[in-house]
Amino acid sequence: MKIFIAAFCLLISGFTASAQTRIVPIVEMKIKGLLGGVQNGKFVDAKTTAAKMKGDENFTLFGVEGVNEGEFTVGKPQIGEDICTDFYDIEPSMEAVSGVALGDGFRWNPMPRTVKPIDLNDGTYKKIVTDILATKRLTKTQSILTQAFRVDLDGDGQEEVLIAATKYSSGKVSSSARVGDYSFILLRKIVAGKVQNTVIAGDFITKKIDFGAPSEFEISAIADLNGDGKMEIILHSAYYEGSSTGVYEIKGNKAVEVAALSVGCGV
Repeated sequence: MKIFIAAFCLLISGFTASAQTRIVPIVEMKIKGLLGGVQNGKFVDAKTTAAKMKGDENFTLFGVEGVNEGEFTVGKPQIGEDICTDFYDIEPSMEAVSGVALGDGFRWNPMPRTVKPIDLNDGTYKKIVTDILATKRLTKTQSILTQAFRVDLDGDGQEEVLIAATKYSSGKVSSSARVGDYSFILLRKIVAGKVQNTVIAGDFITKKIDFGAPSEFEISAIADLNGDGKMEIILHSAYYEGSSTGVYEIKGNKAVEVAALSVGCGV
């Protein structure tokens, strides 16, 4: 009976996502831009999505820990000028420093499983960061966790761990960096009974940078953006003259970037 109910719920969930005929816009609050949208469970790019938006549309915001942080409206997205000609700027009626928001029309639960914060001073996870840094030839630097979460991303019953770690000697990302500086996002996933570490994105400074573009990486949100029951990872990166946001979905034992939802603006 339990198997039947589970199968029925899965069928209903799949039907709900596939029956989503209108494009549901997706915006990300750190970059304040239109990522793209989803239609019939498939991701579509920002240009296609913007063409269907009429303005003054309602959005529901989900924070980095999966909390529903309320609703706001967005006017007609405005295409960037000069440099950022493929970036669609939004002006939300709510101020938020991070999170992802879905427009009216989504019929699934964007938070099918709980995102649990991890103590940033936990010795086990600080050592994990230290070990990752050692593989990048950074053995004389401090292990600093800026974000850490535990969540079952793909619904297989096993929780994954996501860690953001950043250290810049100046205290913030700039055009220069010293040896030992770094910023990266780590995914820890159990594969065939063993823990597998994957650096999804990162900068590891092994040579001094007097003028360049090192980045700082953050987890903006974790949510199911297309109703398939799997939770995507929304990552924001910033450097001294710009920023970008990318979305990653779990496919097997890998985190794969969703090409349609990658946006950025900078020089």
